[in-house]
Formats: sequence, structure tokens, C-alpha cells
Amino acid sequence: MPVSVSVSASARRAAAVALAASSLLFAAACGGSDAKGEESAGKGGAKSTASSGAAKSSVTEAQLKAALLTAEDVPAGWKADPTPAENIGKADRPECQKLLDLLQSEPAVLGAAARQTSNFEYAGQQVFGFDGDKAAGYLKGFDATLTQCASFALNADGGKVPIAVKPLTVDKAGDEAHGYELVLDAGPMKMGFHTYVVRKGGAMSTLMAKGKQPVGIPEADFKTVTATVAKKLDQAIKG
Repeated sequence: MPVSVSVSASARRAAAVALAASSLLFAAACGGSDAKGEESAGKGGAKSTASSGAAKSSVTEAQLKAALLTAEDVPAGWKADPTPAENIGKADRPECQKLLDLLQSEPAVLGAAARQTSNFEYAGQQVFGFDGDKAAGYLKGFDATLTQCASFALNADGGKVPIAVKPLTVDKAGDEAHGYELVLDAGPMKMGFHTYVVRKGGAMSTLMAKGKQPVGIPEADFKTVTATVAKKLDQAIKG
């Protein structure tokens, strides 16, 4: 029986094109499953989410919004897609959960106080605001996590979806930057997702893009946009 994973409409369309008969669905981390507390924040399907807890961000909402990608920042052909995605779920190894938490739809999962998102058809950006040095604490030992979690699985609907993790080389940016590819193996179909994480002070920006299999984001586009993500975060925090 195929394993089903909840996803955004755009990733669902991508899966349908790649394998028409597949029931595979995957969340491309392009937004939140709960519309409560979210509001439109500009171009590119941007949304805002604040944690309901007591945490406070040392980064302002204005700074988070300034770090978001807009239609002018991405290559031609990138279509805004405000359709919300659902949480992706749990890893079968606790030490690997962080790689999935970065894709979740609520900032509190990461210990962040606020989040802004900018969603596109095959890609999604999230910008998180943390209090004090919690952003640095969250990413402490991140490269080691990528090595430890070269192979794990996503628990879904009573089954498991194998995931392979491959570190990606990225340019130095912000206070630290990391890149990796998640490849989900759902039986007859594999889907790869390039992920970029960059931190500047108490702010962290992430970009996840579905690889071109056969539809999605070309790797060259991903590399170009990651540079823009880092630049916008740096400018937003300095500002």
C-alpha cells in the first residue's frame, strides 16, 4: 500500500506530472496548515505567523518581512503559490527530526518566536525570528547532524518513507550557512528537495526547492536564489 504524505497543491501537481498514478504527496515547506494567526504580507504569497507562546524575537517583524523573496527576486517562471502546506511529520530517528522541523508550519517547533513565508509553485522560503542567541543554538552542530542523518525515514500513515541526505556546498554567508538535499524514496518515485539555511544574528532564513524531476526548480536557479536569500537577510538585519 503506498505511503501518503500531506503536501501543498503545487508539490502535489509536480508529483502528478512525474507519476500520474502515484498517491505520493510531499510537503514542500511552503507555509502553514493552520490559517489562524496568519495574514497576507505582500508579494510571492507571503504570510506571517507568530508563536502563541511567551517567546519574544530579538528580530522585528519588519526585518523578517524585508528578508522575504518577492517576484522581483526570483527567475522568470517562478509562480507565486499561497496555497498552505501541512506539517510533514516525524523522523524515525530523533536526532534527525531537526531536518524535518525546518519544514514545519509553526515557528514554535523550532523555538522561534515569529515567522514570515514567501511561497512559490515549486519552492518555499521561511524567515524565522529568535530571541537572543537561540538561533545559533538551534543550528549548533548542524553539519554533524547532516552527516549523522545521511539515511533515515519519515513516519507516515503507518508506513515509512526512506530519506537520504546529501550535504551541498554553499557559499559563506551571514554568520553561518548550510545546504543539503533531501531525497524521498516513495517506491516507484524519488523526489529530491534542495534546502538552504542561512543565519544572521537572531534571524534564520531557509529556502527549499523541489528538484527538476521532471518538473521543478533547476539547480542553477536554486544557487542563484540562495545568494539572494543571503543578501536580503544580511540587508534586513543590518537595516
